[in-house]
Amino acid sequence: MEEKEWDKLASKYHDEVISPFFGEVENPLQGELRKIKDKKKKNVAEFGCGLFYLGEKLSNMFKQVHASDFSKEMVKKAIERNKSIIKKSGNLNIIQEDIREIHYKNKFDVIISVNSLLMPSLDDLKIAFNNLFESLKPKGTCFMILPSMESVIYHGHLLLHRELGKHDEKTAKKKAKVKFEHHKYDLFTGHYEDGGEKQKFYYKHEIKQFMKKAGFKDIEISKVKYSWGKEISDYEDFPEEPRLWDWFVKAKK
Repeated sequence: MEEKEWDKLASKYHDEVISPFFGEVENPLQGELRKIKDKKKKNVAEFGCGLFYLGEKLSNMFKQVHASDFSKEMVKKAIERNKSIIKKSGNLNIIQEDIREIHYKNKFDVIISVNSLLMPSLDDLKIAFNNLFESLKPKGTCFMILPSMESVIYHGHLLLHRELGKHDEKTAKKKAKVKFEHHKYDLFTGHYEDGGEKQKFYYKHEIKQFMKKAGFKDIEISKVKYSWGKEISDYEDFPEEPRLWDWFVKAKK
C-alpha cells in the first residue's frame, strides 16, 4: 500500500486496521520499553507511526521523541491526536517522511516500527531495513511488529479442519479455500493482494535474513497475540484454539 491508500484510511483507521495497542492483545513492546535504562537521557523514533498511539507514553519515557509517517493525512491525524502532548512536553515531533528515503546516521537510541514495512517490493524492503539500521546509534535497540505469514497459514488450516468435521475431504478443501481466500495470497513471496493493493506478510526465517543483511545482531523474535473476535477483523473465530499473531522483533546495532 502506498501513500494515497493510507491517506484514505486515516479517517477510518480503527475500522480498517488491526491494532496491537487495543483490546486483549499480548504485546511485548510495552514491557521491553520499560526495561530500557536511562530513558530520560535517550531519544526514540517511531517510523510509520500512523495515528501515533504511543505519543504520550514515549513522551513521558524519553528525552526526545521523533515520529513520522509517509501519509500526509496520517500525520495530520497524529498531530491532532497528540496536540496537547506536543504543547505540554516540548519533546515530541511528528513529520511526514518515507522510511525508504530517510538518511539519518547514528541518531536514535531506540527505533520502533509497527506494521509499517508492508511494501511489496523486496528492493524497497531492503532499503527500509537498511535505513532503520543506519538511523540507530551504536548499541541502539530496534523494535518491530511485522505481520506473520505463518499465522495466516495457521488460520487456513483451522478453517480446513473445521470443514473436515462437516464434509468429505474434497468438499472440505474446496470450502476452506473459498473462506481462506487463497487466490489473494502468494505464499511463496508472502504477499496479499485485494482490490489492486498488495502488501507484505513475513515468514519468521525471512525476518532474520532481512535483519542480518541490514547489519542487525542479537535478533530475538516472539509474538504479538491477538484475541479472537472483532480484534482480528474479518478472520473467522476459533476461540478454543491458540491465538493468531504478528511477529515481535527486538534487535541491536
